[in-house]
Amino acid sequence: MKNKNGSSLHPFMLASLLSLALVLTASSGDDILKRLGLTPQAAQEGILDALTGGTAYNDAAYRAFRALPAASRAAVVTAGLGWIKSYAAGAEFKAAYQKLRESEKPEAPASRPSADDELKKMKNETEKSIAEMKKNMAGMDAETRKAMEGFIQEMRAQLERMEKDPEQRDLMRQMSEMSSAEDRKSHEEALGEWQQRYPADPGELIQRRIREFLAVSAGVDFAARLMPRGDKMVFVREDYEQKPPEWKLCFRAGKEATVAARTFASTWLAELEKD
Repeated sequence: MKNKNGSSLHPFMLASLLSLALVLTASSGDDILKRLGLTPQAAQEGILDALTGGTAYNDAAYRAFRALPAASRAAVVTAGLGWIKSYAAGAEFKAAYQKLRESEKPEAPASRPSADDELKKMKNETEKSIAEMKKNMAGMDAETRKAMEGFIQEMRAQLERMEKDPEQRDLMRQMSEMSSAEDRKSHEEALGEWQQRYPADPGELIQRRIREFLAVSAGVDFAARLMPRGDKMVFVREDYEQKPPEWKLCFRAGKEATVAARTFASTWLAELEKD
């Protein structure tokens, strides 16, 4: 899946604030954004992508980050997260989030036709079918036409019986009501999922992503060994190889950058929880 800026998105993965820092860093002015090949607009949109979709990741930006000396990465991550924190506290971000939230809101289900409307629809469809059959009867022999005429009469008789039968009308009414109830239930469930994924206060979502990052980055083994497998490097330990992408991202970013991100994230979370 690609976002508008070409970043790969992993909507089903845990969010990683470190990946945000790698992709959306800025220090004084836009210097680092330019070094990473990102515009301020792309960075701002990337924040929404990462918060609502999971993880934002840009290969070019990550390679530029990896080219930095290990000792410089911590400062870059701290500056980047500071920029994100400042932007997320502003009116521009909140307006963009609310616009996205409303665009994702499930639409209310369309009303179901009444039993009378269903009968009218059935009658219209039956008459259309009869008209088509009569049109085709022109090329039939007399015996076949007679059989078709009898079939048409029976179709109309069945429809008339259905219209006059109160039990049939009650059954159709019950089916319509059941379908409407199912529609309402499905819509309520969809609304619940939407409210969970897009809470009214974006601060709640930021807190959730911070907690997810702190959880996934807590036990990264920066001394883990790698070995070649085909054209790529993999972990020697198979359980490490099965770790989520965010865990591996922290490993590749290095201890200094990850510790800096965790320190900033912990402080930011404590501030959000006080509000």
